[in-house]
Amino acid sequence: MSEALPKTISKTINECRQIKQSEKVILCLEELLKATNNGMVAYELGHEYKKASKNKEAIQYYEKAESLFTQTNYKNMARAAINNLKIEALIDKKKKE
Repeated sequence: MSEALPKTISKTINECRQIKQSEKVILCLEELLKATNNGMVAYELGHEYKKASKNKEAIQYYEKAESLFTQTNYKNMARAAINNLKIEALIDKKKKE
């Protein structure tokens, strides 16, 4: 499949975000990811899963985004999101002990 133009992907991401139900936003973004295999779409999926408190899935999508990004600054952005979630998990675990 040909690579979608970044403006088109960005527009579609924004359209997905306009949906009210979190599950439907995720479905919309998952369909877009299947069609584009784009790092920013994977990153946005990570963000949506984080908002839904599904951190395991969020980390998986942030990792996918990191692997798909070609620019270092975007790779670093995804890595920071992964690290933040892992730190939050450790803090939560310590609070429960």
